[in-house]
Amino acid sequence: MGIPHRCTEDNWYEGMLIPKDATIIIPAWAIHHTEYVDPDTYNPDRFLKHTRLAMDYAGSGDYQNRDHYAYGAGRRICAGIHFAERTQWRILAKILWGFTIENAVDDNGEQITLDHDGYSDAMISDPLPFIVKITPRSEKHADIIKRNYENVKEFLKKWE
Repeated sequence: MGIPHRCTEDNWYEGMLIPKDATIIIPAWAIHHTEYVDPDTYNPDRFLKHTRLAMDYAGSGDYQNRDHYAYGAGRRICAGIHFAERTQWRILAKILWGFTIENAVDDNGEQITLDHDGYSDAMISDPLPFIVKITPRSEKHADIIKRNYENVKEFLKKWE
């Protein structure tokens, strides 16, 4: 949905008046579902022409060459865009390095299919619970993961 903004003065956009004090919301979901062919299908190839970081596109005046609008737009774009993107990349890289993620199986040995449309129906939606099988890629990977956990266990206790 996006975070609401307030228009500080009357503005005209493509012949339409946006009056002072109007609430403006940049609808990221709607933009993504307008800009991308088959937007509900996982297809990382759609981002191949965007080889730079999100801020390079978000901070550009060329709004039609954005890779996505997940961090908002305009002067009030997410202040943590740099930190968020790099943190997400590191977390994902470490998960993919350390674990194999595959469909779980039920009691009959049949694969449990993920519901790709399973999201909560709310202003800010989250994926519904799903079941997958996550296993370390090897015993060496598992040892490194356990050692790293031991190194941060005390630090993490304050959030238990």
